[in-house]
Amino acid sequence: MNKNLKRAMLAGLGALTLTEQLSKKILVELVKRGAVSEKEAKNRVGGVVKEAVKTKNRIEKAAEAEVKKLIKKLDLATMSDLKDLESKLKKKGKK
Repeated sequence: MNKNLKRAMLAGLGALTLTEQLSKKILVELVKRGAVSEKEAKNRVGGVVKEAVKTKNRIEKAAEAEVKKLIKKLDLATMSDLKDLESKLKKKGKK
């Protein structure tokens, strides 16, 4: 996997973790103040986390698609291209 793509994915996971932690912190404070019930706070945290995961997944898919487009545009060999070439060379070497 491309280093930059991997870094972007790790950044997304970091953002997801921060989002979860921040939402929990805020909701704990709201529970202490009596603004929301503990059950409601848990539901809201769960909702925030689910949305963050969905967003992270969309970003990852979009990043992967862009990398694939770039590889194709630059006419770079993919791993499957290299494996095919290796296989062909092995076959020629056996002849």
